[in-house]
This record gives sequence, C-alpha cells and structure tokens, in this order.
Amino acid sequence: MISVKKAQDLILENAFRLESERVTLIESRGRVLAADIVSPVSHPLFDQTAVDGYAFRFEDFKGAKTKLHICVEIKAGDFPETTVNRGEVARIFTGAAIPNGADTVVMQEFTVQDENMVVIDKSEIKKGAHIRRTGEQIRDGETALQKGTELNAVSIGFLASLGIASVNAFRLPKVSIVVTGNEFANSPEELEKGKIFESNGIMLQTALNKMGIESSYRQCEDNPEKLGEVIQQQSEENDVLLVTGGVSVGDYDFTKPVLEQLGFETVFHKIAQKPGKPLLFSRKGRKAAFGLPGNPRSVMVCFYEYVYPFLQAIQGNALPFLSTLKLPLSHDFNKKDDGKTHFLAGKFTKEGVEILDGQDSHMLRSLSLADGLVVLFPDKTQFSKGDAVKTHEISK
Repeated sequence: MISVKKAQDLILENAFRLESERVTLIESRGRVLAADIVSPVSHPLFDQTAVDGYAFRFEDFKGAKTKLHICVEIKAGDFPETTVNRGEVARIFTGAAIPNGADTVVMQEFTVQDENMVVIDKSEIKKGAHIRRTGEQIRDGETALQKGTELNAVSIGFLASLGIASVNAFRLPKVSIVVTGNEFANSPEELEKGKIFESNGIMLQTALNKMGIESSYRQCEDNPEKLGEVIQQQSEENDVLLVTGGVSVGDYDFTKPVLEQLGFETVFHKIAQKPGKPLLFSRKGRKAAFGLPGNPRSVMVCFYEYVYPFLQAIQGNALPFLSTLKLPLSHDFNKKDDGKTHFLAGKFTKEGVEILDGQDSHMLRSLSLADGLVVLFPDKTQFSKGDAVKTHEISK
C-alpha cells in the first residue's frame, strides 16, 4: 500500500502524451495547446480611444474652458484620413482609431459642445489620457499562449482578437467505462431482491463529458472470461479503461488478474486513503487502465484525485490536478487515527469549509452537495474551528 503522494507521482510518471491535431477555435474549449502560439499581429492593431470623447493635441490644452474646433467625427471601424491641427479636436467614439496629430483624449462627460466647437470643462488632463497604444497588450511575434495551456472562453476570445482561427491541440483521449458486477439493475422493472441501481457508469460518463471527453460504456458480470473479452476489445479501441468493481480481495474480484493476463503491468494497487483504498492503476504501452472500487463515493474520489489528472496530463496540461484551496474549517472535527489520508465532502461557507455528514464510501448524497474534497493527512487527527485545511475544488 502506497501513499497518496506516491500514487499521484506515479500517475504523472506514466502519463504518455497523446498526438496533436488541428482544431478550430469553436472546437477548442477545454483542449490543451500542443505548441506555443505566437501572435501574428500587435494588439491593439492601432492607437485607439478607450472612451467616447474628443481627441486633441495636448499642447492646445490650457486648463478648464479650453475651446477647440471640431474638425471630424470618427466612429469605431473608421480609419481617419484627417489630421488634427492646432486648435482642433476630433469627435471620437470608443474603439475608434486616433487621428494623426492628436495625442490625448478627454471624456465627453468633461466637455460642452456648442455646434462645431467644444469646451473642455476640466482643469487637469494627462497627456496621452484614454489612449490604448498599438501593441499595448501584445506585440507581433510575442508568445500569446504557451504549450500546455488549457483553453477556456477567455483565452479563445483572446486568440480570436489576434485573428487566429485554429490551433494545434492534443487530441482528446478515448475512454471506455466497464462496470462489473452481478448486482445491478438498470431500471425499476429490473429491480429484484438483492439488486441495486447502477450509478457508477452514468456518473463517470457525465464527469468525462464535462471534460469534453466522450466515452463508451459496457456492463460485465463477475466472470473472468467475459471480463477478459470485454477488456481486450475495449483496450484495442480506447486509450484509457475505467473498470469499476472487482479490485479488492474477494472471491469475485477479477480485475487485476484479468488485466495482468492481457499484458497490463500493475503500476500500483492500494493506497493509504479513505475512501478508495483498493484503487488499481495499470499500463500496457500507450494504454492505461484504472481499477476503481465499486462503491460510488470511492469511484468519484478516485476519479477526481487520479483519473482526472491522468487524463489532463496525457493531453499535455501543465496543471493537471484539481485547484487547491487553503480554507478555514468552520467547525471542530475529529479524524480517525488510521494512518490514511481522508478525502471528505466539503461545502464552502462564509466561515470557510464545512465537512458534511454522510461520508461512507457508498454514500453520494453529501458528495453531490459538495464544493470540494477536504484533504486530511495521516499526521493529524484533531482539528479545531478555524484550522486551515487543504481543499480540492471539484466541478460537479
């Protein structure tokens, strides 16, 4: 049995890199850049006004009541041919190009217009005020975004503002979910005594969909021969297998031996944590398999802490793990002294984070309400209100 830190290190060490492909910006949300992006232009492309107002020569400003002649009106999208001479101003609107001769803009709120004249009603103005300079944000040839960056709405908008229409990104992984067990019913009509509703599959599919990853789904009874057939087929068609159930030490736990028979090498099996102790991680060349515990809460904890960062890492994400916060605990808490790291469902509050009731490995209710996983390490068991605790922010 290994530590959480060792398991996470092994996850990254075994994260093979997927191939890259060209995708359009509209397809790129959540994708990870496979190469640096160099800006083909400077931004802003030209000197432009940041406000509605009047562009003039600073040398003409004589303090409050400065009166100047309006020589031209410039809207966003216009490119002015007129030069602003001494004693003149250009009526200008946000985003419009600054005309030749002008070097300062006064906001329209500090002016009074009288036909073709304007009076500046402001005692102090700084030279260059309210002008966005060419290349102020980025210069032609500078790196806009680095390899390993995960694209979001803002970064995509930034690239679009530079005239970039497509990017080189790592392809998305192909993932197969294999749910093992004889106890599952998939509808109320199938629910017999001794059966339970199957939830792990749809839960994992939904979590993967949120990452932009499509997945296949198979169910398999507790039979090593049939499980071997399913895993063999799915491993040929996918990069990563998520097999739930069958990873403990019971008479019907076949996942580990079946994977080994198919040539998968065990990287680790069992972690000193709660829930999710029986987690299995295996590799076969450029294929990976996770043997997830069967209990639903354990499944999602292992997904967030190990599967998620592995999938991010093979896509080249430079920051593969969940975001980490240090939050004050909103109440006293006693952790069992069992030598394990505990991952507990936590709800963000005004005071910090509250550890919710109902933390058993089969319970999903509290995890469905959680904003994060509170991480309590083996070296401390007594926690007081206000103690800072490490919390992994989760996206449900």
